[in-house]
Amino acid sequence: MTSPFQRRSIPDYVIASPLVALLYPLHQLLLRLRGNPRLPPPDAHPIRVVCISDTHTLEWPDVPEGDLLIHAGDLANDGSVCEIQAAVDWLRSLPHPHKVVIGGNHDSYFDARSRRDEDREEPLSNGSSFAAVSASTASIRSLDDLSTASRIDWGDIHYLQHSDVTLTFPPPTTSPSSTTPLIGSRARSLNIYGAPQIPAVVPFGPEHAFTYPPRHDAWSRTVPQETDILVTHTPPQSHLDLSPIYSIGCPNLLAESWRVRPLLHVFGHVHYAAGREPVFWDEAQRAWERLCASRRSRARYSRLASLFGFLRDIFEPSGWFDAARVVIYGTLGVVWSQIWGGENSGGGWMVNAACMYRDSGKLRNPPQVIVL
Repeated sequence: MTSPFQRRSIPDYVIASPLVALLYPLHQLLLRLRGNPRLPPPDAHPIRVVCISDTHTLEWPDVPEGDLLIHAGDLANDGSVCEIQAAVDWLRSLPHPHKVVIGGNHDSYFDARSRRDEDREEPLSNGSSFAAVSASTASIRSLDDLSTASRIDWGDIHYLQHSDVTLTFPPPTTSPSSTTPLIGSRARSLNIYGAPQIPAVVPFGPEHAFTYPPRHDAWSRTVPQETDILVTHTPPQSHLDLSPIYSIGCPNLLAESWRVRPLLHVFGHVHYAAGREPVFWDEAQRAWERLCASRRSRARYSRLASLFGFLRDIFEPSGWFDAARVVIYGTLGVVWSQIWGGENSGGGWMVNAACMYRDSGKLRNPPQVIVL
């Protein structure tokens, strides 16, 4: 049986839902044609954000320069203090002025339920404080809540676990191409919130950290409204999570992203879906997400049973209406930005920054660089 974390073949997508399989490339083309979803403020300098994730003890040889480096989890494989500290030491050696890291499901030291025996300060037993942490609540408990002192030497790195940090980026004193002082540029601040929890879409073992039951809502009203950059390990549903149809992202995280609408949402976890995607928080996006959600149940069907997807697509008016919304509102967005010269505002980026290439054990997906 194919793992839900692996991309399915094109025939599988077409058989399950010909409508969304054919609409997907057009939707992606319209997104790209609309241009940058959010431009930097006119009186401030751009901030270059470098995004990586899922390095699994390995080191990318040439991380691009930038003002902010974000690692969205899975620093390690076995989650031991030794492996995590080695990855942190590598990140500390990089020259980026600001660095932010969250944990992933392989970083088990940061979740009391999943910590290796040799890394525990007290044994896991019925009488321990850790045993009282249930599977549905441990994912939303921080190290501070558990009164556990971290054994990781973070140096200048900001580690976020259901917490946030506000970083200030001073303006450059000169233009990169000259020695002329810049005039009118001001310092900028960005609020970054990080959370590591992931839905257990497969039967993860106890060594996997921060898991919660797929139907459990671990997200609603957890992200501060003022968040500019959201860093999670799991993707939201319908975005860079093997969508359409075979989506394994979290629908509650998607709803939380709609509420906050960050400039940038960085995640990883799904190696097969690495990349970036502009989001505009409009009717085209809502319609696309409805199409993906309505067909998510078909991922459980066999190929033979999925043949009924073809008939269901033909006789399902709501699907055709949403497909029309994706095309019409997406086209209007292209006309607004590329023909009328209008400026996109209020949009943002979603980035799956997984560096691990599929299940190869090698880092081949390059770091993603976003300019805010």
